[in-house]
Amino acid sequence: MKIALGQLNMAWEDKELSLQKVRKLTAQAAAGEADLIVFPEMSLTGFSMDIDRIGEDPDQPESVERMGRIAGEYHIAIGFGWAALPEAGQTKGTNRFTVLDAEGKVLGEYSKLHPFRYGGETDIYQGGDRLVTVPFMGHTIGLFVCYDLRFPEIFELVSEQADVMLVIADWPASRADHWLTLLKARAIENQSYMAGVNCTGRLNGLDYSGDSAVFDPLGNLLGTLHGQEGIVICEIGHDVQALRQKFQMKQDRRNEFYIQEYQK
Repeated sequence: MKIALGQLNMAWEDKELSLQKVRKLTAQAAAGEADLIVFPEMSLTGFSMDIDRIGEDPDQPESVERMGRIAGEYHIAIGFGWAALPEAGQTKGTNRFTVLDAEGKVLGEYSKLHPFRYGGETDIYQGGDRLVTVPFMGHTIGLFVCYDLRFPEIFELVSEQADVMLVIADWPASRADHWLTLLKARAIENQSYMAGVNCTGRLNGLDYSGDSAVFDPLGNLLGTLHGQEGIVICEIGHDVQALRQKFQMKQDRRNEFYIQEYQK
């Protein structure tokens, strides 16, 4: 499987202009024979708390429809982020990560489990209530959003089924070292491919360096892009199960003990 990371310099809260950028990078990924292109968190708006301005109907999201048309036009699967308005009976929205197949049909959708309290996200968006994996081209892909990267427990849980983890993010340049370190750590400790796609440029007063990257299950860096809009295309192998069978780290986990300690 060939995966493309679409590192965007989004137009702040401007879906039309950002969509033009998405189309350009999708065309490049398709020309590079990528099977899937993934874009950053809140791909068409940037990490905005103005849900009244950018939020979409969770049942009929316009961005999903429009991204689906692009996927079908270029015959490539697309993963991207968007903001959903509150569902019936709820007061807060959700920060979502949707994956579409090459015909534009929804393969899976994840709501960010850990809203970013430090950035005020918990005031506007509520955390999701389930972990999500997506089958794709012989792989099982786990879906995560930005701040989730700081919580290793959920990656361990998802890695019981998944061999590839995707993290979409709007991760500021001031913490870029954390971003790359945590991506590498999640790859090593879960013996999984780890792909993180970030934005670049200056958005709403914050600088973003990109540093979108793919690490293999041993923590080797397969590709990255710093400080500019563009794509990174990397090959994802089928070697995870062989590695896990050879180096049986997961067999040595003491999950029942960990659960008991959590419950104390």
